[in-house]
Amino acid sequence: MIGTILHNEVVQFLATLLTIISGIAALWFFWDKIFVGTHWMMRQIKTQLALFKTLQFNPFTDQGRIKNPAHFFGRERLLSTIFEELQKGTNLSLIGEKQIGKSSFLYNIYQRGAKQVPDKQFIYLDMQIVHDEGDFFKALCTEVGIKKCRGSDLYHALQDKQYVLCLDNIERMTNKLFSGDERVELRGLAEGAEAPLTLLIASGSPLAEIFPDSSLDYSPLYNICMSIDILPFSQAEVHSFIKIRLQAVGKQFTQEELNQIWEETQGYPAQVQKKAAELYQQKFGQDYMD
Repeated sequence: MIGTILHNEVVQFLATLLTIISGIAALWFFWDKIFVGTHWMMRQIKTQLALFKTLQFNPFTDQGRIKNPAHFFGRERLLSTIFEELQKGTNLSLIGEKQIGKSSFLYNIYQRGAKQVPDKQFIYLDMQIVHDEGDFFKALCTEVGIKKCRGSDLYHALQDKQYVLCLDNIERMTNKLFSGDERVELRGLAEGAEAPLTLLIASGSPLAEIFPDSSLDYSPLYNICMSIDILPFSQAEVHSFIKIRLQAVGKQFTQEELNQIWEETQGYPAQVQKKAAELYQQKFGQDYMD
């Protein structure tokens, strides 16, 4: 009986030992292939991470309207002037060419408004997403927090309140879906010392040129807004912007490269970003591959 038990234990032990030996042999046999496969996989992971890091840490990848306040650069003196005028209730027209950064500038004012002019509520409307005249008043009322209305109903609903209406891409109102009455109503809401609205309008051309209306009458927005030109960055501002962005990632361009970017862009923010991003990729993209 004891012999039978010992025999079975020995057999079981030998079977287990054989299984272990077989496993070790198989592992040894495929070790080279496993090693090669693992090495290949690690290289692929490293390549993808390198691409991700290059895209993630290139500090010049802002496109279109800048919504992150931390990414907005410069124009502090102009911002100060604008907030002073808005505090007084002055209607303003921001005029700038394409890619000059006026949409980013307008949105930054909207973001800062609550702190800079605390007695007024800031509203931002991008006319590119407004379909027609009715949709405009619907969007305006939604932002204010009242039911949709216009005309005298809207005027009375806004009484005893102060709003700064930031209007981007107002050229949309030249569309045939807008009658022009909406601009007459805007003037009525924004004209006078007790007006509930203060207008801050961004456009590519003066309002009188965008809305010439009848030669026998003046445009509803004529002479109601003080015009402010949005200009390109100076050479010093371009250099400062690039250096600040590069400092955040521990890199730098040569003085010659900075001058070249200025020469090619003449201070237009969108072009500065584009040229700086291309140069950064050329110079430092490979760093993440090493």
